Amino acid sequence: MLKRKYANTFDTAICEYEHDYHFAELIYNPESMYEELSHYSAFITPDSSLYIDMPLCLQIANSYFNRAIGAYFQSKGIYVIPNIRWGDERTFTKCELPEKVAFLGAPKHSIVSVGTYGCIRTSQDKYYFKSGLDAMLQELNPKVVLVYGRMPDSIFQEYSNDTKFVQYDDWTTRKKKGD
Repeated sequence: MLKRKYANTFDTAICEYEHDYHFAELIYNPESMYEELSHYSAFITPDSSLYIDMPLCLQIANSYFNRAIGAYFQSKGIYVIPNIRWGDERTFTKCELPEKVAFLGAPKHSIVSVGTYGCIRTSQDKYYFKSGLDAMLQELNPKVVLVYGRMPDSIFQEYSNDTKFVQYDDWTTRKKKGD
């Protein structure tokens, strides 16, 4: 929410692709943000962290916060696009739980958002991101996937015939370009 003041129009979607503590107010007191967010065309649910080495209970809790905030704003009439985030295979498979936690509450055949910024730095990160992306595409079969950050062919190319991806530069890249 720190950078929303730089949006030069309300004809845009707004999301929290930043450290979780920056949007703590949104998580714990969404009512206080309603008036401001209601002016934007769409709200993408917060990108709560799901690190691959994070305890499963925290991955589950952060997935819940993401969906709960989305449900709240949707109930208030705001157009909501779910941001889908996964951690390790425990969140995007049924290897440990009876449900794929990362996808619970997200609609099928719709528009979703994912973020790659900070999630595809190492080969291990890329492995988990691509595995989760594959699982998400199979589970939700979205019509459009908004991608915040880089979109390397090594991860996305094999899906490009079946899924429409729309890439947006991350904040740092935009600022370096002078946007």
